[in-house]
Amino acid sequence: MKNLLKKILFLSVFLCATALFAAENQHFELYSLSGKLLSTEEIMKKSEANYLIVDFFSLICEPCKRSLPKWDEFYKENKAKGFEFILVSLPAQGDRKKVEKDLKNYFKENKFGFDVAFDKYSKVGKKFGAVDEKTGDVTLPMIFVLDKSGKILFKASSYDEAVSKIKNLK
Repeated sequence: MKNLLKKILFLSVFLCATALFAAENQHFELYSLSGKLLSTEEIMKKSEANYLIVDFFSLICEPCKRSLPKWDEFYKENKAKGFEFILVSLPAQGDRKKVEKDLKNYFKENKFGFDVAFDKYSKVGKKFGAVDEKTGDVTLPMIFVLDKSGKILFKASSYDEAVSKIKNLK
């Protein structure tokens, strides 16, 4: 009985420590639409940025599409002030290959100054809670701001809400 209690206690401590670490470091790696590996940790190191804005996106999300020109303008104006930006596209429903092709066509026609990554299997979306683990349902828009260490500073559900909260960081 004592051994069982020790094992349960050890497992509990291990799981809590793992959850605590996961909550602190939300850095991730995904491939861009051009096939380049994007590492949020490397993006932050190379640019010496203080903050990383992660915007989850889908072509079927009209508010997401309407915010892209605003994010592009924000990024151009604030990159030198310590902000990086990455758009993470989620596959939503449907054939992943078709979604990826549609994404490439969309971003070929609509040029923006920030990186676009495709979360083909929604792993990063699930990690951040933009995709429900059990049902696969997607909640968009969903925007996160991380600090240099990858810690989530806040979450927002619109461009306006995110920018309002970002102003408090400066």
